[in-house]
Amino acid sequence: MHYDPNRDPDPREWLQRSDAERLDACARAHHPLPRRHPPLGNPRLHAALHVTVEQQLAGDAPPEVRKTLSRLMRAGLSRHEAIHAVGDVAALALAKVVKTRQPFDAEAYAEALRALDPNAIPRVADNDDGNLV
Repeated sequence: MHYDPNRDPDPREWLQRSDAERLDACARAHHPLPRRHPPLGNPRLHAALHVTVEQQLAGDAPPEVRKTLSRLMRAGLSRHEAIHAVGDVAALALAKVVKTRQPFDAEAYAEALRALDPNAIPRVADNDDGNLV
């Protein structure tokens, strides 16, 4: 399976793949890192966040993920940058579940997605040619 964070994967194909295949494809897409990509503290966790966002997009659940991704891209972010922004929100929501031992708050997640300001998101992801995308 090939994964390019700047292209929408086919949702049916994405959902038919195993978790391991999706994770490996996202990890391979970041090795080597595209120029100007933020450094990765934990490459597997980074790939897992890509998988999480792509899974939500493929299943259109919650719908705020697709709406947010589209809104961020219309504002000039690359798809890859928008995936990172949504992934950051997802990571914070999951961290809150772990820290508080409370159930996942879907409404708070949706609200955090709606609150993402595209002007506050760094535009740093690029392709292997060194061009910002």
